[in-house]
Amino acid sequence: MSHLFLATITYLASEEEVAAQRPGHRAFLDKFYQEDLLLISGPMTSGKGGILILRATLSEKDLLERLAQDPFVTSGVARYELCAFNAVKHASFLEGKI
Repeated sequence: MSHLFLATITYLASEEEVAAQRPGHRAFLDKFYQEDLLLISGPMTSGKGGILILRATLSEKDLLERLAQDPFVTSGVARYELCAFNAVKHASFLEGKI
């Protein structure tokens, strides 16, 4: 069983304001990918935010502190919510990856 986090990003500003921060946000997420913390990320199809699935190698408190440095957050265009969960079942191709 693997411990993971589902992070939900909620946009708090116009699409134009969010788009202006998107390059910095994606560069910020690249660091998480390089550290093997972030497994999957992308925008919601509703256009109202985004989703991240992260490995729980940090405490919830530490992860929230790191996410608070995201340009989306520091510029005030979005906020994060975290949900910790236990992945009791997963696709076989994820074996050893989560």
